[in-house]
Amino acid sequence: MTHEYEIPVVRVTRRHPVVLVIGITTVLTLAVIRHAWYIDKWQHYRLITIFWTVSFAITTTQWIVSWREKPFTASIAEQEQLDRMKVTVNIPVYNEEPEVLDRVLYALFRQSRLPDRVQVVDDGSKTDYDEVRNYWLEHCPASVDFSWYRQANTGKKRAQARTFNGDNADVFITLDSDTTLARDSIAEGIKPFADPRVNSVAGIELAWNYGNSLLTRLKGVNALIWQFTTCSAQSAAGGQVIVNRGTFALYRGDMIRDTLDSYIGETFLGRPVMLGDDTMLTLFALGRGRAVQQVSAMCFAIYPETLSHTLRQWIRWMRGTSLRTLWRVRYLPLSSWSYWYTLLTTWGYLAFISVLVSIAADWPHSRSFSLTALYISAVWTWIVATRMFAVSRSDQRWLDKAEAFALVPIALLWLTLVLRPMRLYGTVTVHNQGWVTRKRGAETRTAEDMVRSLPENQALSLAGERSLP
Repeated sequence: MTHEYEIPVVRVTRRHPVVLVIGITTVLTLAVIRHAWYIDKWQHYRLITIFWTVSFAITTTQWIVSWREKPFTASIAEQEQLDRMKVTVNIPVYNEEPEVLDRVLYALFRQSRLPDRVQVVDDGSKTDYDEVRNYWLEHCPASVDFSWYRQANTGKKRAQARTFNGDNADVFITLDSDTTLARDSIAEGIKPFADPRVNSVAGIELAWNYGNSLLTRLKGVNALIWQFTTCSAQSAAGGQVIVNRGTFALYRGDMIRDTLDSYIGETFLGRPVMLGDDTMLTLFALGRGRAVQQVSAMCFAIYPETLSHTLRQWIRWMRGTSLRTLWRVRYLPLSSWSYWYTLLTTWGYLAFISVLVSIAADWPHSRSFSLTALYISAVWTWIVATRMFAVSRSDQRWLDKAEAFALVPIALLWLTLVLRPMRLYGTVTVHNQGWVTRKRGAETRTAEDMVRSLPENQALSLAGERSLP
């Protein structure tokens, strides 16, 4: 390990939605023409048209509202208050690649606004971290209280609680063991806390290994569209973000301390809940005030590169989603955007499954309608995806952006025909808990990425000494 890495620079621009009127008009025209053609040709079409229209209206509303989002800023007085806040970072680790964890710590200790305390909690990994631990215990910035703790495997929640317990931080940051922060992420991420109503801040997640496989590209496209439409709309609608991504999340310290016992003691049908840590903390934040997204706080996560890893991660998320949907409907106020978003999207998902079953049952009569629905959805998703161009990365060219934009319809198909139906499996297996995506290690081609990040002469030397996977 060199313990030094090149971290991409990211910029986000707030561009006017010039395609708004043209885009909506185009899609609506296509939809009206095709619906008029099919309305008497398929017996199930009238009801499905209602489902489709409501879903389209929800998505359109989100997209329009999302353009109101802008980065949180702070006045001089507020910035002085933020500078005095104590910031503690927790990094739970389970079978992470040492090189990845080394880069995570390098980026963390190179922040323009350093944290006051950092604790790595090794949750019973089988990986040897001696070199990483010893180096950073010796070389971490003098102003940072850095510690490393190893415990028996008890899950991510308790690994986080190890840091939370007894700490008087004003802001807690939870950082995944594969999350590399952009240089100003902490400085930008704490700015929303100048508003005392804010209890949770979500950073923007980008893919570190975006170009490593088709799966990472598809996930990168879907994640970016979701963050800049759904999450942006929720944040702009009075701070109603319902999922603060666990890769890089910030929480007000008082909120964490007040809810810690409930957080680690959560049960469902008598069984301890170990999944859905980020969504549970976000729910607590919504119960006390606002949960927002800070588009200027960037992080880079490593996405699964194999089909098996991708599906296992998705199933784990859907298990957490199933639980959190129940909790949101039960505990969120009826007057909140987040409550109605949860209700409508749950209805939309059930309607979507019903439509799939209806199409399959009436095949081949429904074939032409299915193709129509897919191409109209693809055109609309392309329009929504124009917000992707607001993000500029120093490690990507315009050609990379064009490629990502071209992948939008394929990403939609992947989400529609594979991932969404698998939510059902996640729901019926919700009783399965634990680190289900780390039992085989990190499962990425990180070593090769590390060589690419080195200066050319060092990379050639290292490549000559060992064969990379």
